[in-house]
Amino acid sequence: MDEGLFEDMVLAGRLDDWTVLIEVYGWQATEPDVLRALSAGTEVVSVLRHDFYANDFMYAVDGGLVTYFTYIHPARRYGSDPDRLVAAMMEAGFDPEHRRDDEGDDNSHRPTIDGALLLAARLTGVVLTQDVLSGPLMGGVVDSRA
Repeated sequence: MDEGLFEDMVLAGRLDDWTVLIEVYGWQATEPDVLRALSAGTEVVSVLRHDFYANDFMYAVDGGLVTYFTYIHPARRYGSDPDRLVAAMMEAGFDPEHRRDDEGDDNSHRPTIDGALLLAARLTGVVLTQDVLSGPLMGGVVDSRA
């Protein structure tokens, strides 16, 4: 890796019928215009894990955002079909009806990146193993000026 020298670095690899993009220090693929372009004519599953920002799960098909939610509020889903993934969410450990709106919530039911990656694996049939992540991947810098 580049040790954080290039903030907009993206790694790419092929797994079965899917292309996997990994942005270690960025979130360009979660921007609405980028997600729309990436999903044109295909489908995209995007998992965002960030230390100081929202942790989001997005599913887009043919240029449209179908389902979007943050791990911490899985009941707050958005998109053209926000309930499309409810069954898969439950299989991955999310409670699609759980709301963390009350002061007494102790975070005991808070899903993590593990649940989001499991949901992505269930939707795509692709599992990101350590071998994949440490194997040869193409890399490049995202030009956000385009």
